[in-house]
Amino acid sequence: MQQRPSFESLFRLSPNAYVLLDRDLVILDANAAYLTLTGRKLTDIQGQRLHEAFAADPLSPEMTRVQELLDSFARVLSRKAVDTLPVIRYSIARQTPLGPVYEDRYWSATHTPILDEQGEVVAILQHTSDITELQAMKDSLSQAAAGRQPLQQLEQGVMSRARLLQSEGEQLRRLFAQAPGFVCFLRGPDHVYELVNDAYRQVTGHRQLLGKTVREGLPEIEGQALIGLLDEVYRTGQPYVGKRVSLFLRRHPDKEPQEAILDFVLQPIVENDGGVIGIFVQGQDVTEQQRNEAELQRYRDHLEELVRERTLALQQSEAERQVAEQALQQAQRLEAVGKLTGGIAHDFNNMLQIIGGNLQLLRRGLGSDQTAARRLDSAVSGVEKGARLASQLLAFASRQPLLPRQVHLPELLEQMHELLNGALGSAVQLELEVLGEPWPVFADVGNLQSVVLNLASNARDAMAGSGRVVLRLENRQLGEDAPGNSRGDYVLLSVIDEGGGMSDDVRARAFEPFFTTKQDSNASGLGLSMVYGFVKQSGGFVTLESGERGGTAVHVHLPRCVDDGQRQGAGGDLSAGPAKAVAGDPQPDDVVENPAADDASLKILFVEDDPTLRMLTGEVMMELGHQVVASETAEEALEALGQQPFDVLLTDVGLAGMSGIDLAREASARHPRLSLVIASGYAVNASDVGLDRLRTMLKPYDIHQVRELLDGIRAERAALRN
Repeated sequence: MQQRPSFESLFRLSPNAYVLLDRDLVILDANAAYLTLTGRKLTDIQGQRLHEAFAADPLSPEMTRVQELLDSFARVLSRKAVDTLPVIRYSIARQTPLGPVYEDRYWSATHTPILDEQGEVVAILQHTSDITELQAMKDSLSQAAAGRQPLQQLEQGVMSRARLLQSEGEQLRRLFAQAPGFVCFLRGPDHVYELVNDAYRQVTGHRQLLGKTVREGLPEIEGQALIGLLDEVYRTGQPYVGKRVSLFLRRHPDKEPQEAILDFVLQPIVENDGGVIGIFVQGQDVTEQQRNEAELQRYRDHLEELVRERTLALQQSEAERQVAEQALQQAQRLEAVGKLTGGIAHDFNNMLQIIGGNLQLLRRGLGSDQTAARRLDSAVSGVEKGARLASQLLAFASRQPLLPRQVHLPELLEQMHELLNGALGSAVQLELEVLGEPWPVFADVGNLQSVVLNLASNARDAMAGSGRVVLRLENRQLGEDAPGNSRGDYVLLSVIDEGGGMSDDVRARAFEPFFTTKQDSNASGLGLSMVYGFVKQSGGFVTLESGERGGTAVHVHLPRCVDDGQRQGAGGDLSAGPAKAVAGDPQPDDVVENPAADDASLKILFVEDDPTLRMLTGEVMMELGHQVVASETAEEALEALGQQPFDVLLTDVGLAGMSGIDLAREASARHPRLSLVIASGYAVNASDVGLDRLRTMLKPYDIHQVRELLDGIRAERAALRN
């Protein structure tokens, strides 16, 4: 069967002028016939209110009846029915080389509401005809009646206009007949068929309906709901929206009526005086769709039955589910605490940067005052301790800088055997169990050694200094039943002790920072937190297990490394080295040497929202011989980049408004040769933020790190120039 055209194509191709408006009379769309009639382009009028796009002549406002137009639209919105303006005087401007010229024109306009499924007006369709010629003929007729114009000329004009209107009517009938949904027009209180399209005939069985009442044309619907609905709409003038209405229709003369499921709208046609003259019916036959939905519901019911059966099976493993749920809650809690801790460590590093930087500058101008030097050294030592604490917090937050490589754990543990024996003492028996051939892992060696030493020390303390500690290595393949998204290949490092074990409350909080059960030993409570953060950052996870008879096992799952270049799930900046705290002892190179020549200096755009840190770091870079322009926000920095060239963009990661990362992305896109540096209290992975050329400078940094970084950038840029 030939595919019928869509309403969109009917709108576009219609020879009649149509414009689509929203409830605020803003022009949404117009067809080619309308644009030709008005002499406009769609781009010139789209998005404007109709009476603003076609504004009145300021010199002759009486030639444009704007209020009549607005009143008609108001009636459409209030009555939800068609409103017609048989004749309206509305002058519109025609563009000429000398400017707009307003032409006195007459129009006939029909405003049709477009209703949603709830019967509310969502848009208005205006059909416009230029009847200036017809109005002129009417005036001429009046003049002829007064004996001032030949009657033959008037007859010719009337016949010409009549033929035009007849052609437009035929076009409308064709559009009506080809509408994809079923459509009909019923006139009068008896609901007499005046127009029906092919889709309506298909629904009702291809009967002869024109000129008959609904009762005569469809006798089988007597006693069904449709007649009452039509009577109510005609009586009240209110539209009716029917959803999934069941009607029994005789689609074949020799068969019994069959159920048809219909969606339809009964739209009253209202005259200017408010009287209803008929009903416009539009809808869709959704019988097949309803059947499909019923079939789908049967499948859903079957699925629900399967779910109920599965639920009964899951109830048998409720204890395992509760354990998994508790583990998830713990992970979520630790994730939230980790984010908070990382933020605190970042801000802490900012403060340490300010304190340490000023101490460094003070040291350079100190002279021979030994007392002041000792006090300064004490202050610097405090900064270094604070930096180490911040580093521990960043480890828990999985934001510490790492230098991972391929590691074979059996070899690593053999190398640490003597160190572990010395740390645990002679009363602790250390055993190493290697099951099979463990796979290599990809991890930071130094941090991995700290993990093993930390867990072994905890095991010793749990046994009060004596007992047996087992270090066990084995391969594990986790499948669909793995917790979270941990499916894959792992090397399992288990540290097992014979202590008193952990209570449920202690086990639930064991990885939280600053939580400790060693109140008498002045422990920091960061050991297990650092283990948790490092393993997570390396792509693994940690679990705790306490036996019924005491003893605790810490299970460290590290992802298998397939080759030397693979990083399985490791996060953070794996390539950046750890940031040093402010140097404690005076060094020979504390004296900053300026570059030998002006052309060796860099022009640096420094972005930092902390005024103290902005001033301090700016001074340091200028003392190193570089040109520095400081900005407080990313927006100011982008403006400066547009005004003058720079060699380096050094920005803090956390700025008010646009972040330092977003600033770096935008600056890189605009200035590809610009060197990018992010200053942050935690590691930033360049690949994660999509900036391969990004350098990271970790806070707190000292003047030597700044000089080393800028010297490297200067050398790199010089090599590119050569």
